[in-house]
Amino acid sequence: MLVDGGTSTMFWSYTWSITGQFFIVLSLAEMASMAPTAGGQYHWVSEFAPGRYQKALSYTSGWLSSTCWESFVASDCMFAAQLIFALVQLQNPDFEIHNYYTALTSILIGTIVTAINVWGAKKLALLENVFVTLHVASFLVVLVTVAVASPKNDAKEVFTTFADNGGNYPLMGLAVMVGQVPAMWNVLASDAVAHLSEEVKNASVVTPKTMFWAYMLNIPLAFAMLLVFVFAMTDVEAAVGEAFPFVWILQNSLSTAGAQAITAIMFILVFMIAVSCFASTSRQLFAFARDNGMPFPTWLKKVNPQLNVAANSCFVTWGYTVVMSLIYIGSPIAFNAIISLAIVALMATYAISIACVLWRRIVHPSTLPPVYWSLGRWGIAVNTLGLVYAIFAFFWAFWPIYWKPTADEMNWAIVIFTGVMLISAVNYVLSAHKMYTGPVATCEGRKEG
Repeated sequence: MLVDGGTSTMFWSYTWSITGQFFIVLSLAEMASMAPTAGGQYHWVSEFAPGRYQKALSYTSGWLSSTCWESFVASDCMFAAQLIFALVQLQNPDFEIHNYYTALTSILIGTIVTAINVWGAKKLALLENVFVTLHVASFLVVLVTVAVASPKNDAKEVFTTFADNGGNYPLMGLAVMVGQVPAMWNVLASDAVAHLSEEVKNASVVTPKTMFWAYMLNIPLAFAMLLVFVFAMTDVEAAVGEAFPFVWILQNSLSTAGAQAITAIMFILVFMIAVSCFASTSRQLFAFARDNGMPFPTWLKKVNPQLNVAANSCFVTWGYTVVMSLIYIGSPIAFNAIISLAIVALMATYAISIACVLWRRIVHPSTLPPVYWSLGRWGIAVNTLGLVYAIFAFFWAFWPIYWKPTADEMNWAIVIFTGVMLISAVNYVLSAHKMYTGPVATCEGRKEG
């Protein structure tokens, strides 16, 4: 976003991304209260879609949701690996980072994350509580340290000056739209808690409340951090030239030791996110396999009786991270496309599920179940705004950072997205059309449509 629009794009794109995602969170929380299940979006689509489209839309949503969550895990592990080498370069600026260093470190991190989720599954709830405490404490440490120590940018530069820093788009408005993609990425994954619903007592009450308050807690922290960093970014061109602009800010504000300490804290935060993300991802994959939406469903949905966890789904998630990390060796650009892929796929699932519940709310409102977390009379408005934002984000996530990009600069998300859809279509033709009926093929009170 610094390339396309500078700090003003960073600030305003975060502002409207936070606002748009808020309506998605409200919509998802209500659906999670109606049907608290590990399947999340594909289950909700099966519940609320018109009968004739129920099976196809649910199946498509399941594949999209699985794809985006697998991509989240791979990207979190890669980001954690990159932070390790950012630490190394802070100590030794002449250290040359080869792609395979980062890739192998990403695989190592993915392996540790997998081990925690498989063999430490029984302690995962305790770990999550520890993570939440560390998350807030670490955020505050970084926030206060950078706010106090960094030089300050001019307010006019931060809020009203949009600049082309290499994207070369002919219209600044177009550049700003393209530059918003990282902001979308940072406010995503609001459905993470929903995929853990089957392990929560009184899930129809606890899950939506947790989704809502997790968002409401994180957004002020993220917004405060955003303000601190955009004001600390006194030389955008210099920051753009760095692999990690925030590391440039730390170097410009603190001693080497201080910059290393803050970077280490950020590594811990990203690692914790990877562990939590892995938990949601493996359960989403397990749930979809349980409904015969994936190849080899019997093997994928098998639960290890000693560990009480779907270990095979965990190992597949680890395998996806390994493959994506190996791709990074040959082409970091191709790997980076999975960030856009995750946005595209997740926004598609948001759009489909919200559209289905909106349709049912308008056409067959009496068939919506009683719900603890209800949007009430605001339901149509909230669902509509969430749907519009999801479609808006889906569209822009395909765009490349640079105008007239070379092959190395191209956003290859469209190619990967098409490939995933083709694989899902082949699986559907070969087996899933017989085996997959959707988790709610026939549910009393939802037969209309």
